[in-house]
Amino acid sequence: MSDLRWFPVCRASEIKPGQARSITLLAKPYAVFNVGGELYGLDAACGHMKANLAAGRLYGDIVECAMHGWEYNVKTGECLTVAHTPLTRYPTKIENGMIFIGLKWPSEPSSNE
Repeated sequence: MSDLRWFPVCRASEIKPGQARSITLLAKPYAVFNVGGELYGLDAACGHMKANLAAGRLYGDIVECAMHGWEYNVKTGECLTVAHTPLTRYPTKIENGMIFIGLKWPSEPSSNE
């Protein structure tokens, strides 16, 4: 069983429309993209060579990987370049001027387990 945990990414003012920011948790990169004022959370590692997609070029709701040009729809996680397993999407929220990304996190085992 897992619980959703919220992790701070950056101040909301730091990601303008058309920009992205990444965060690494337990050696795994995640990204938040701002598309027209709406925030979208995804795995940040490109499915090709694992380059961080937050460093790519965002045009509309499409991010182009800076390494080899693979494209992903940041709203859905779908890879548009090669038929590929989509990237996992994550919820985002703004609280007290900070952007957070929500990740499923293992819950603590109960004393009965």
